[in-house]
Amino acid sequence: MNRTLATVLILALSTLSMPSISQAAAVGMDDANASAYSGGWGNGSDGSTSGDAFGAWTLASGNGGTGFAGHFIGDSTFLNPGNTGADINASGRSFGMFANQAGGAFSTATRSFNGALSVGDTFSLDLAANFRNGNKGLNLLAGGTEIFNFNIGGDDYVVGSAATGNGTIGSTYSSNTEFRISFTQTSALGGTWDIIRSGGVSDSDSGTYNGIASSFALYVAGTGGGDQNNLFANNFQITAVPEPASLVMLAGCSAVIAFRRRLNKKAKATV
Repeated sequence: MNRTLATVLILALSTLSMPSISQAAAVGMDDANASAYSGGWGNGSDGSTSGDAFGAWTLASGNGGTGFAGHFIGDSTFLNPGNTGADINASGRSFGMFANQAGGAFSTATRSFNGALSVGDTFSLDLAANFRNGNKGLNLLAGGTEIFNFNIGGDDYVVGSAATGNGTIGSTYSSNTEFRISFTQTSALGGTWDIIRSGGVSDSDSGTYNGIASSFALYVAGTGGGDQNNLFANNFQITAVPEPASLVMLAGCSAVIAFRRRLNKKAKATV
């Protein structure tokens, strides 16, 4: 066998015996149609449709003495009369939250990743909203520290606590408003965030965050009453790049194939 080809083969095959460097974050998806939520969305519930990317939900709420607050499984299109709200459902089901009336009413839903994001991992989810009084939105956390906030309130949509991209991302109102939000860990120091708006208004915004994302929290506080003030979320997902060992193996195999093709071309040329 050609010595150079033998060397390439040894390098490629040696990757098969390399220890697998697993991603810190588990990969998987969860939505409101998972069997764990067949009886509702409760504190400590933990569902998935694939993989085990997330821990159990921690739910909390308070009525402030005069309001109403809580969590439920519902249809996001109910955000607008005639079922014309944003559709982020899985088989007609999304995670819903409410905290009606001023005076301290609040509702939160916190969930950890099963392992903090590794470089190349992406966490994404869908949010749906209508009215913009009070406050409702999403926090991304690194070990309990807020590293990104998306807030719907004061008749605006605002990003805060990020490294770059903070501020209004488009104040135009629509009763049919859906946000696809994603976070990609690009280094051990931070990552990028992207928000794509669809429905009655289309828009996209992006920026960066500092820290290693490890959990998130949804919240609603002090809104007016009625379904149009609810917040819906769904389709939580963590994806990952191939493991480093797999990348090396693929590169080695590609080198073997390319080398053999070159040898075949030389052989044909001498015939």
